[in-house]
Amino acid sequence: MRITTINTIELSSLCDNQCEYCPAPIQGKYRETGFMGKEVFYKAVEWVKHFCNQGSQKELNLFGVGEPCLHPSVVEMVEYARLQLPPRQDLHLNTNGNKMTYELAMALNEAGITAIDITAHKPKPAAKTIRYFRKLAIKGQLSLDFVTAPNNWAGQVDWFAPEYHKKNSPTNVCPWLGNGQIMVMSNGDITTCCIDAFASGVFGTIFDDLSQMEVNSHDLCRKCHHLTPDEHRFLNNSIAQGVA
Repeated sequence: MRITTINTIELSSLCDNQCEYCPAPIQGKYRETGFMGKEVFYKAVEWVKHFCNQGSQKELNLFGVGEPCLHPSVVEMVEYARLQLPPRQDLHLNTNGNKMTYELAMALNEAGITAIDITAHKPKPAAKTIRYFRKLAIKGQLSLDFVTAPNNWAGQVDWFAPEYHKKNSPTNVCPWLGNGQIMVMSNGDITTCCIDAFASGVFGTIFDDLSQMEVNSHDLCRKCHHLTPDEHRFLNNSIAQGVA
């Protein structure tokens, strides 16, 4: 399927936590990590604008496998995206809260962020951030997925496997392959999956002609709890024929 949307722009692939259930602490062994440069970011926003104009752009997340609020220009980047993109385009951020201050929360709010989710890896920073967001009426959700709905990042970390298996989940088709979504990694590489911490699915860069490129399954897909579109069709055909 052709690329139709940039789901994720990874402002930072660095994180100030060392969570055992996340590949962020070790992804530097497999790919270039750091903060996204402005040239890469501007080009990514240009492509988002292109997909908005053709009516295929969906949600836009300004984070990846890292902590976006570590980026020294995070407020400026949110503001740039808001000015360049249609008002209807949601801009979504998430944070572990470690670096969040009331002033930063207010600046992000004024820059035009739509929602900021909080990942409660550490109770005190999460609680502090929740209070800031309540005062500023910043929308967002509190995520405890690493406890309530854990997964092992398709085998990239030693953590709990999902409680459901591909074969038993005929509707669990991958939205990335199914919708033509990509993530722009912090160095400008593009991949077909937001959990591709080790860059196994990289198939180009943001400076390529994305309008002529297609998303395809890769090695990580074989270990993932989501179905590829081909697996989805096969499984549902098998169910319909009574052989699954």
